Amino acid sequence: MKPSMLPLILPFLLAGLWMGAPAMAAPPAPVGGGGDVIEGHAQATEGDTLLVDGGEIRLFGIDAPDPGQTCKNRRGASYDCFAQATKELQAVVQDKIVRCTTKESPPKQRRLGVCTVEGRDVAGIMVRAGWALAYTALSPDYYSVQVLAMSHRAGMWGGRVEPPWLWRDHQAAMDAESTGKPRKKPSGQP
Repeated sequence: MKPSMLPLILPFLLAGLWMGAPAMAAPPAPVGGGGDVIEGHAQATEGDTLLVDGGEIRLFGIDAPDPGQTCKNRRGASYDCFAQATKELQAVVQDKIVRCTTKESPPKQRRLGVCTVEGRDVAGIMVRAGWALAYTALSPDYYSVQVLAMSHRAGMWGGRVEPPWLWRDHQAAMDAESTGKPRKKPSGQP
């Protein structure tokens, strides 16, 4: 495809993403290991983490603001985007049965899972609403949904948001600077 054709087909690509958004709600297939199914009522503890039937599940493929992280709204005013993302996730799962299929998780990290509510992918809902970001270092599954959310200025995209993995690295750098201790390798890990 010639680069000059991109402006001509871009509206059709975006329309296809918009029209295909419900189809993207299907959860990605589990990748090696894991595979346990946990089902029950859920409580959001962060914008990307649920307690389901007493077990903590981090939503696979996304990252949401961390405790202490702030964002800016359309008018440039700061707000607690961690609290807002957590509130939004709670609204998605409130009084509904959540079904999570676990995935193999790296050692010493929270259990990862793909969760659905009423047949819809919870992580996809959060990214589409603009309250979580696609964590492409782990999976490309939600990138196109994020592009759609950004184009509609949904949720945090209505103002300014620093990706949580960069925010964590900046916090680690500031902590190392203030304590004089050598900085640990940036995790980038949610």
